[in-house]
Amino acid sequence: MPSWPQYGRPTPRGVALSNLAKKMPNNTLPSPGALQLKFVGLGIGTQNYTCLTGNATAEPGTTGALAKLYDLGTVLNNDRMAEWKIGSISALALSMKTQSPNKLNQYLQSQGYQQVLGDHFFTLTTPTFSLNKVKANPFPLAFVAKKAEMDAPKGSCPGTKNEGAIKWLQLADDKNLSQGGVNTVYRLETAGGNKPAKCQGQPKTFEVPYAAQYWVYGPAA
Repeated sequence: MPSWPQYGRPTPRGVALSNLAKKMPNNTLPSPGALQLKFVGLGIGTQNYTCLTGNATAEPGTTGALAKLYDLGTVLNNDRMAEWKIGSISALALSMKTQSPNKLNQYLQSQGYQQVLGDHFFTLTTPTFSLNKVKANPFPLAFVAKKAEMDAPKGSCPGTKNEGAIKWLQLADDKNLSQGGVNTVYRLETAGGNKPAKCQGQPKTFEVPYAAQYWVYGPAA
């Protein structure tokens, strides 16, 4: 068995995840249609909010998210138990991260999910997915906008302080700004991350921990 430095195995190159695509979690979002599933990333990070008006009854504003993206697709694509694992991964990861970074690392290593794909962040107000750890030229980089949403299903992990799971989303690039063969992202299997209904008791800026799966699609190669 070869010993791969840093992440444990070679970085994926965005090969279509045809087996895993059949196991996309049930949702009411628009279908990806003819697009191919290229990556599935486990996002672990924070949803970021603001309370800048001084009004305790105001709804917090949203300033985006920051998350590290770990590779799920490479492992789950050939995992016969994938269909049963998908629904628990986000909640387990968030729970482990809440306990300690070491607990999270141990969990990721034990399941083979430790390889980093890249990062999720916002470029000004644009959701951005930079898969800059993927060995491809150019590397996959998606600049997307929200196209559809649905409430997280009942029974979704409510988060570390019972704040509730953020919505599931379909995001797509309608400006042709993306690169590396990706242009559509689904945020699924969310855990935590929701904002409180009011700003009462909140600081001017605050973060809510979350985890989610990002299913990344693009045109067939």
